[in-house]
Amino acid sequence: MRVALLAGGTGAARLASGFAGLLPPGDLSVITNTADDDRFWGLLVCPDTDSVLYRLAGIFNSDAGFGVQDESFHALDMLGRMGEPTWFALGDRDIGLHLLRESLRRHGAGLGEAVAEIVRRLQLPASVIPMSDDPVRTRLTTDQGGMSFQEWFVEHRCEPPVRDLRFDGLDQAEPAPAAVEALRRAELVVIGPSNPLLSIDPILSLLRPHVDRARTIAVSPVVGGHALKGPTVTLMAQLGEEPTALGVARRYAGISAGFVLDRVDADLVPAVEALGMRVHVLDTVMDGAEGERRLAAGLLEIRQTGGAA
Repeated sequence: MRVALLAGGTGAARLASGFAGLLPPGDLSVITNTADDDRFWGLLVCPDTDSVLYRLAGIFNSDAGFGVQDESFHALDMLGRMGEPTWFALGDRDIGLHLLRESLRRHGAGLGEAVAEIVRRLQLPASVIPMSDDPVRTRLTTDQGGMSFQEWFVEHRCEPPVRDLRFDGLDQAEPAPAAVEALRRAELVVIGPSNPLLSIDPILSLLRPHVDRARTIAVSPVVGGHALKGPTVTLMAQLGEEPTALGVARRYAGISAGFVLDRVDADLVPAVEALGMRVHVLDTVMDGAEGERRLAAGLLEIRQTGGAA
């Protein structure tokens, strides 16, 4: 079954790993958010894309929550010694990937082509497709002024309350042709359990016309009123959204025929059904590789036994 997964952040990267363990090579396409990308010391860093790459390669640093396992930070230590700010912790192995991507782009490859070449070299079983070759950047207005996403998320640890959110460059960006093709060919489109405001909105802003609602199912990143990781609930509340699984469902009702709730939120089934969505209750908490495969298998079974709608 051909699956297209819209991904940003840890939850969707874990789900990508689960799908990759079940699907034949080539049947999974992961479309990643690039609005959180940023430049550090001349290198383009793509956190959401790289999390998927590292998860699929089996080298993600689960202890740190970012980067590559068994990482060292000698380059960062040297930068700090020479007076550079080191709040964004680029590890030595991580820098190696960024150097290759930068070299490929200097030689004429677009971002999508460069990532596809990295996928080939890592011998990954799935396609990883940045949502656009054009730069889109998350910008936040906070109580401490304007910030890039990485400044807010990493340097300031999500502490300044957010009053506004925008995506610079989105109006001029074109969706990646490979992403459009992946959505066209997909028998199942999954909106991963990622932050709907930060991670999924940029992707859908570009690709919404190419998403077939009848073949699409969304997985709530909010379980029992809490986000398993990241600032999803806090940010939704600060920007006037209902910070619950039902609030997430309201955002996706127009684009996704199906919605997955965790078992602890089963009481929300009637309210989500009232939005015109078919609701499925699964264990969405992915504990280790077994949990990743369990959720992926549940989503595939939904499609095989009746579709997302």
